[in-house]
Amino acid sequence: MAGAEQHRREGAQHGDDGLAPTAPAAPRVIRHLRSGLSIRMTDVLGRTRMTVRGEIDLDCAETLHQALTSCLADTPAGVDVDLGAVDFFDCAGLNVLLRARSAARAAGAQLCLTAMSPAVARLLDLTRCREAFPLTAPQPAAADAAAWPEARPA
Repeated sequence: MAGAEQHRREGAQHGDDGLAPTAPAAPRVIRHLRSGLSIRMTDVLGRTRMTVRGEIDLDCAETLHQALTSCLADTPAGVDVDLGAVDFFDCAGLNVLLRARSAARAAGAQLCLTAMSPAVARLLDLTRCREAFPLTAPQPAAADAAAWPEARPA
């Protein structure tokens, strides 16, 4: 036993921890229980894909802000945000997006919207902020397949 422990310590010093390679990280989900907001984050090829569902208002805007801030810190390449399933979006949500965009620019990262619901589009149009958040196409499906191991047939 002592020999195995010594080997493990020596391997760790050389970057070999003795563990098998790990699978890609599982998606992370954050839920705001009072509002029903759900945020799903998946890492794909050095970027974070964030899918937001539910309502974004003053009650849960801080939850979205913390998630965006954390993702921007963890993935310097940037964050792709899908707001296509957001049912309600007010100025608190817009402020979160504007603050996150500013933080991303300061860090040299990108904050991209890949989809927006009619509620999000309406507020961006009313406030003339749509130019600040142009829609960008998400990475192709082949990128997802490359990032995740293939399923084995049963």
